[in-house]
Amino acid sequence: MEGVTKRYFNRLLVKRKVSTLFSHAGKFMVDGSDVGHSIRSSDDSISSCDGSEYKKDSSDLPAQNERAYLICDRIRHAIYGQVYDGIVLYRSSPDDVWQMTSEKCAIKEMIWEKINEGRRHDCAENPRDEIAAMQHVVQCLTGIRDQEVSAHDTMRESKVIVPLDFLFDNLHLYSITPFYTGGEMYALLQNRNGFSEEESRYLLGNILDGLESLQKVGICHRDISLENILVDHEMACVIDMGMCLRIPFLDDEDNANILRNVDHRDRNEKRCLISSQPRAGKLQYMAPEVYNEEPFDGYAADMWAVGVCLYAMLTGGTSWEIPDKDDSYYHYISSGNLTKLIRQWRIPLSENAVDLLQQMLRKNPHDRLDLQQVRNHPWMDGQLNNPMEDC
Repeated sequence: MEGVTKRYFNRLLVKRKVSTLFSHAGKFMVDGSDVGHSIRSSDDSISSCDGSEYKKDSSDLPAQNERAYLICDRIRHAIYGQVYDGIVLYRSSPDDVWQMTSEKCAIKEMIWEKINEGRRHDCAENPRDEIAAMQHVVQCLTGIRDQEVSAHDTMRESKVIVPLDFLFDNLHLYSITPFYTGGEMYALLQNRNGFSEEESRYLLGNILDGLESLQKVGICHRDISLENILVDHEMACVIDMGMCLRIPFLDDEDNANILRNVDHRDRNEKRCLISSQPRAGKLQYMAPEVYNEEPFDGYAADMWAVGVCLYAMLTGGTSWEIPDKDDSYYHYISSGNLTKLIRQWRIPLSENAVDLLQQMLRKNPHDRLDLQQVRNHPWMDGQLNNPMEDC
């Protein structure tokens, strides 16, 4: 790692021509065995260089050229490191200089030491799981379509984050994804102090698209929140897949070899509950059955979180801290008294909006609307207004 600089604006990630087992990086081993994920290695390939090596080029990146990634400004802190914006570079041969493209990317730089510490403490968010989840989404959607599609097109279709690359060296793991100019939906909500029903309906449609893509490939997110949704002009996208779980089905073992080519929504009658897990996700978005560490339906838990997102969009924020009966606002709303509360607070919401919220925020997951029922709710038939156009 000689030559690494802390001047973030001129750090370059360059892919080597070899593939290395993920478990061999950063001493990341699972019970002493290989985890079975093979991703690109950038070992000893991060270098600092002056601006003279870059040649500005606004053209798109040709598929046959070599890629590299220029790390630019820091965007935000991440649980195991930092997230930066970056620029994709290319060259047609090893003898050429790197040339800039117009393609921006987001680069999550995670420190192996912190990752391993998180594993020792059984942290719910695991970069290995996030990588596996994103790869699973791409592989399954490709199998269902029976054709490969670019990362950008896959994201536009699925509304779920997909990778451009995974790189690592001895110190860091890098997850590289397309860049979203509008940032988190949470920040957009704070700037707007809430959305109109027309704007909320537009945003909810995007979130439901992302959730439906996850259901299509047979996984639940477990950490849906406004902080985990990025916005960019015309669309919103679900991110942060580190807590995803595969949905168990009765016939998993019988169909293990073909499940990547199957739309898992067609298997709903064989869907099983997920065994009880330690609490995962943000408390304000956490479904009560997850908070109570009970066996849970992954899809129903995600729909609760989407309901919390919609509540925040329509009212400007959440009203409870934890999904527990000792939290009076949670208890009041989850018990079916949302209409009274909305009237008491004089929040100008339509009856259909309040009804949809109430049916999404039912304590009993069996009483909660599923994704298709939300799509079919009368409130979803109203006008749309995109609040992201200026992002």
